[in-house]
Amino acid sequence: MAADLTATAETLKPARRRRGVFGLSWRILGLVVVAVMTAEVLIFLPSIARFRVVYLEQLIESGTLAALALDATPDNMVTEQVKRSLLDNARVDAVVLVEPNKPKRALMNIEPRPSMPGYNLKEQGFFSLIWDALEAMAHDGQRYIRVGGESMRLPKAMVWIVADEWPMRIAMYGYAGRILALSILIALFTAALLYLGLRWLVILPLQDLSSAMTAFRRAPEEAGAERAPARRNDEIGVVDREFQNLQRELRASLRQKSRLAEVGAATNKINHDLRNMLSTARLLSDRLARSDDERTRSLAPTILGTIDRAARLASDAIQYVRDQPAPRLANVDLADLVDEVGIALQEQGEESTPNVVRQWVNAVGENNHVRADRDLLYRVFVNLGRNAFEAGAHTVTVRHQADGGNTIIDVADDGPGVPQAITAQIFRPFATGGRAGGAGLGLAIARDLVRAHGGDIALTETSASGTTFQFTLPFAGH
Repeated sequence: MAADLTATAETLKPARRRRGVFGLSWRILGLVVVAVMTAEVLIFLPSIARFRVVYLEQLIESGTLAALALDATPDNMVTEQVKRSLLDNARVDAVVLVEPNKPKRALMNIEPRPSMPGYNLKEQGFFSLIWDALEAMAHDGQRYIRVGGESMRLPKAMVWIVADEWPMRIAMYGYAGRILALSILIALFTAALLYLGLRWLVILPLQDLSSAMTAFRRAPEEAGAERAPARRNDEIGVVDREFQNLQRELRASLRQKSRLAEVGAATNKINHDLRNMLSTARLLSDRLARSDDERTRSLAPTILGTIDRAARLASDAIQYVRDQPAPRLANVDLADLVDEVGIALQEQGEESTPNVVRQWVNAVGENNHVRADRDLLYRVFVNLGRNAFEAGAHTVTVRHQADGGNTIIDVADDGPGVPQAITAQIFRPFATGGRAGGAGLGLAIARDLVRAHGGDIALTETSASGTTFQFTLPFAGH
């Protein structure tokens, strides 16, 4: 308790809310920006491909108009000056119009060459159009390309043009810049809205909850200022309310354990003095047993039994509140240990109630070993056997069987059985089942000792004809 009173002021301070530069809010903001920009890129790729196709289709249409101008001349021939004017207005350097059942019409400032990259818009698919658009933007400098396609004015004709790619590339750069600026604005606006919404709905409640958790971790037994319960019905509201319920339950449990620890410490001191007084009382009872007065001698066994029960009650209480030692595991001969326990229990029974017949049956075969702490395992058998005999059993049988890597041990008696009302809490401390003279700690101590070995214990059968307790221990082999 002195250590609790000297707690530093810093330990009791409420936890400060951590606001890191790269906290959850900023990470969410970054993820939103990345997600929106990724979506914009996925939208941009087909958009820039479509922009290039539309640009080339417009060149094909204007080239078609230039080629159709030849129909206005008597011999489909124009002067060099008119040809240049038509091609400049069409923004192409050559155009060839191929129409079924009609002569080919052509205007050329530059002769098409096989080395020029060629594109047929009628034969290109979705992904090839995207690739061609990206390739065009990545190319540097002037480059002439040959492009073929259909004209809206002459659906059955095939039109081929030769054009400088540089003007189209400049237009594509401008379009990409506008898309990029719009994407950034959309990303920032969307991210800001999501950031504010998530911060209000998620981040701030989580920060308050984490601060409360940190404060509770630093001083779990201090009640502090109770926060108002969250009115939200979503997951965060449920978590907040459940955490407040957990805080209250843990604080109550810790206070109870602290009180039990204080009671245990006080009981340990009382037990020391009590045992000294009981020892003196036993010596006096021994003198009464040797008294010349027959009536006095007849009272001596009752007094001795009462003193023994009081001493055992104090001893069991101390064993329960005291921290159990860590088992020192070794190979233990199970049959030999069970025999030793049986001798001790029968001697105790003869001393307390010599007129009652008790049988301790060792059904464990020879050369059966377990990995256990012999002293602690001895206490397990003593507690189970003593409980059985004190409950009214005349015969207790100890059996065992191997199950994989464990040894299963049954301790069965022919007593009246455990009352149905307490079977669920039979291993809880101070659960006596209405039996007089007991502290209700034997089974609780036995359970703690078995669990310290890595096993467990359970009530497997109880009726008017007897009760069976079963526990497991690591198997050591033969």
